[in-house]
Amino acid sequence: MHGRLKGIPTAPHWRLCNLAQLSTIFLLLILLIGCNQSTSDQQHAHETKKFIKIGEIAVPVFSSAEEQLNYTRQWFEDIQEKRAALHAFLQLFPENKQLSGVASLDLAYLQLGSDYRFTPEHACFAAIKDYRAILSRYDGHPGLQAKALWYIGWIYTNLLAENDKGMAYFIELVEKFPHEQVSLLPPAPWVSIIYRADESINTALYHRSINHWAALALLEIVQHGKDGEVAWQAFDTLWQDYRKDKATGFALKIILQRRLHTDKALERARQYMEKEFSNVHILGDIQREINAIIEPRSGAAG
Repeated sequence: MHGRLKGIPTAPHWRLCNLAQLSTIFLLLILLIGCNQSTSDQQHAHETKKFIKIGEIAVPVFSSAEEQLNYTRQWFEDIQEKRAALHAFLQLFPENKQLSGVASLDLAYLQLGSDYRFTPEHACFAAIKDYRAILSRYDGHPGLQAKALWYIGWIYTNLLAENDKGMAYFIELVEKFPHEQVSLLPPAPWVSIIYRADESINTALYHRSINHWAALALLEIVQHGKDGEVAWQAFDTLWQDYRKDKATGFALKIILQRRLHTDKALERARQYMEKEFSNVHILGDIQREINAIIEPRSGAAG
């Protein structure tokens, strides 16, 4: 044919090629749409796995028990959100007894509300009930039991003014768990954004402090014990066994305030000031108590 360029198909053949190309393109589009839809479905399914519903509250799900617990320890504007986060942990990681116990302790404390100073009596007893359940449920976990005992004693003495009942729990703690150290939980993972690498703190989940639950219980006995001799014996135990605990410094201040065994207390106060077992803040308080005792004596002698 005149005027026909080589390589250009005739009209019927061109239409067949175009149809074949269009079919191929259409098929590719279907496959691509199908793949995108499949990817979208997978992403949606993945996203739904990242949250767990506790009542009406959606709680994010983390890959490890440690991360999940750290989430519960952040600040929540609504106490119900924190409660939901703790219940979510118990549902997600029930096999982790140690961390489930920590979550249970936090839930028990939430019974007291956002400010324990205004906790009604019925809420105090609800918290005590939860702490008692922890004592039986987490047998074999002394750190959890020691903390539960301390909080029951604290609620009785400080919130319900039932000193005798509180003292019984403090004494039980001292007798059963004399060596159980207070455990410090780490901050949430995003704390590394704030701190420089050289300021990083120990974030082991159970970093042990030098303070003991028994020492804290003895401090409460010193503070709330109506019998002066019982209070002195509690302080004497602190002095002999837990001198480096911060509780000992606070207990020494109370002993000086109560004027119990004054001469012996003054001698121990001088030793404490020389060794500086505690922080500088309590040292100033102790020195003021020493001055309040010795200045009247100096005036009388003069």
